[in-house]
Amino acid sequence: MMTRLASRGVAALAVALLLSSCGPKPSYKTAELVPAIQAICKNEYKFDVTVRQVGQHTLAIHLHHAGLLETADGRVELAPTANDTLGNLIEAVHRVVLSSDAPIQFYLILASDPKIPNIAFTLVRYVDDVRRANANMLTPTEFYSRTIFDLHFVSTPTFTLDQVATSDINLEQFLSWQLAKRIQARLADSLKSRGVSIADMVRCNGEYQNGEFAFTFSLDPQEEGPATHEPDPELLQQVFHDSAEVIAQVLSGYRFEKYNAIRLVHPPTGRSLLLPKTRLELLK
Repeated sequence: MMTRLASRGVAALAVALLLSSCGPKPSYKTAELVPAIQAICKNEYKFDVTVRQVGQHTLAIHLHHAGLLETADGRVELAPTANDTLGNLIEAVHRVVLSSDAPIQFYLILASDPKIPNIAFTLVRYVDDVRRANANMLTPTEFYSRTIFDLHFVSTPTFTLDQVATSDINLEQFLSWQLAKRIQARLADSLKSRGVSIADMVRCNGEYQNGEFAFTFSLDPQEEGPATHEPDPELLQQVFHDSAEVIAQVLSGYRFEKYNAIRLVHPPTGRSLLLPKTRLELLK
């Protein structure tokens, strides 16, 4: 069964996320984070959530609620009714986190539907992005682009936060996820505009290790097995160029300097590109 996050659901949810208000400035101590979010969800929005702090800087929330997901044409997507429910949950998270003295930098929401087992929807957000959006320092489009959405299959019918939120999220990890998502979107649009039929098959994975961001590309589902053909060298060069541009712009937007280089790799052909920070900065 294929899983896909419907564009209509994403767009509506992005608006709800942006409009979530931090409200006045009540003071929530660190010890009050979990019970405060649970109480708001239960008393005001009439649903229960599991909440826990992971490490020092990450808050994880699990909403297991009927009506969040639906199936259509063999695919799973967010149900229309999920927008209000998830929007209310995110508003509760923002109200508490933005009015707290706790050093929360990231929150992760895990959403599941008892009627559709084995499917998890996750959302990850950098709290500083929320503050900047509320201060009109980010456009709605950029705010949405900085959010990590993922709808994926899970091997067990039931799952918990312990299986998803396994460790504290850091900025390097978050940026590698976000960059992979944004590169994939940029390449799909770029390839479609050039009439390339594999545009819907673009995949990108990213990671950060020892001061280096590395991104690997798959341009065709056949690349997962024995390669039957190689992309045109000019096309692959364009892929590398577009990817480097996205990376330079995003890292500049975050004023992120804790890296030495980026590496772009296309495993089926063995082609790669290594750009030191000084060269990448020319693409801002």
